[in-house]
Amino acid sequence: MSTRPGPWASGRFDVEGHRGAKGLVVENTLASFAAAYDAGVTGVELDVRLTADGHVVVWHDPVLLPTKCRSTGPDLVGARVADLTLAQLRTVDVGSLTLEGFPEQRPAPGARISTLDEVLAHGLEQAPEVWWTIELKVNPLDAGESAHRRDLLEGVLSSVHEAGLERQCFVHSFDWAVLELSAELAPQVTRSALVEAAVTWVPGSPWTGSVVVGESHVDVCEGAAAVGAQVISPEHVLVDADFVERAHAAGLAVLPWTVNDADRVAELVEAGVDGLVSDYPDRALSVLAPACA
Repeated sequence: MSTRPGPWASGRFDVEGHRGAKGLVVENTLASFAAAYDAGVTGVELDVRLTADGHVVVWHDPVLLPTKCRSTGPDLVGARVADLTLAQLRTVDVGSLTLEGFPEQRPAPGARISTLDEVLAHGLEQAPEVWWTIELKVNPLDAGESAHRRDLLEGVLSSVHEAGLERQCFVHSFDWAVLELSAELAPQVTRSALVEAAVTWVPGSPWTGSVVVGESHVDVCEGAAAVGAQVISPEHVLVDADFVERAHAAGLAVLPWTVNDADRVAELVEAGVDGLVSDYPDRALSVLAPACA
């Protein structure tokens, strides 16, 4: 494993908290990231988008969903993040509402959407060794998002450079064109190719950058390597020992998502993955504890 760059270069298994620690505290809030650090993660995964005035913010959804957001000023619920300024987004409470499917999720009352700079600074203060998996939310089928692909990437690269984290992060995206552009703009920053079952690696896929599924490449691992990824991050249902073997043969580390079941964590560790992303990093770490004892 030491030949592959990333948090596992020292031989350790990488447990990453999803959107901070989504199963424990409301996602993508500073309190959620703090919960992940407290659990003992080696990495955190987060999502970034651009505001209307060009700020990189940590938020997953393209719109402000009523299940996650509460207006404290003008009613902005339902608006697109890309159409709002940072000042407008700051008026929205994103910490008070918990999700029905996550009964253990604690609120972070009054939390606001943070910039990437703020989240990185908070993390460096609390857990300076943590690895950063930064997912750039770009949908190649959305003309607005694809038109601002470079702007978002440049903003992310600027933030990680200013924080001194260029050797401690992944540029991570379902849109493999992001990875190809990142290889050109910042070759020293590690790149991670996300794969969703029945979406990414299908004929005619718009998600695979310059790679043409079934024509230029037949195997998803070889395709990811061809766009300059050093990591492949598949939906966990796609992963077994054969997948790991093919990925490793292509020079890729394997970081499946989103793994919340303890038995599945154990299966994936047995299959040889290099790490995993979980809403409940505490659960994943408890599965690994006996092996690390």
